[in-house]
Amino acid sequence: IVGDVHGCFYTLQLLLGKWKPKNQQLIFVGDIIDHGNHSPQAAELIDDLQKRHKDTVILRGNHEHLFLNHCLSEFNKDWYEKSGERTFSQYLLAGREINKDAEWFATFPLYFETPNFIVSHAGISDTLDPFNADNKEGVVWQRNETIKLKQLQVFGHTPKEAALYDFNSHSINIDTGAYKCNKLT
Repeated sequence: IVGDVHGCFYTLQLLLGKWKPKNQQLIFVGDIIDHGNHSPQAAELIDDLQKRHKDTVILRGNHEHLFLNHCLSEFNKDWYEKSGERTFSQYLLAGREINKDAEWFATFPLYFETPNFIVSHAGISDTLDPFNADNKEGVVWQRNETIKLKQLQVFGHTPKEAALYDFNSHSINIDTGAYKCNKLT
């Protein structure tokens, strides 16, 4: 399970050197784009991996959600000024199709679940509809307390110094701030 990549293409390449495709399924918690220097290259690499390894799962993070809504629904001035303009510039320089990726991002599920664990972009909070992508307390956005489930929760979204197990919520936050310090978990 890979934390928030945020366009850190070279850091992702290094981490993938440890992946054993014959024995391990690859799951991304979302936020594969924005903030870093190589969003289109990271998206292309992950897209290629998913095509070659059909069991690869890419979950929707808030940055994919912002990107696709900006492209497919309405202009988001706040997102565009914070990271969108830079990301779009990277896409234009790389020659990767923005709208095609927006449509691809719209296909990303919000969570992946097995009997033993559940993976989402942000942890599951005590809200009525945690699997609604527009719910600010849901699995795409929330930064509050994560509820404890029988299954182990694995998520990203809120950068931490290290990926540590939290006994109180039976969870692991694996966002270690790749775009801030080249540390991708």
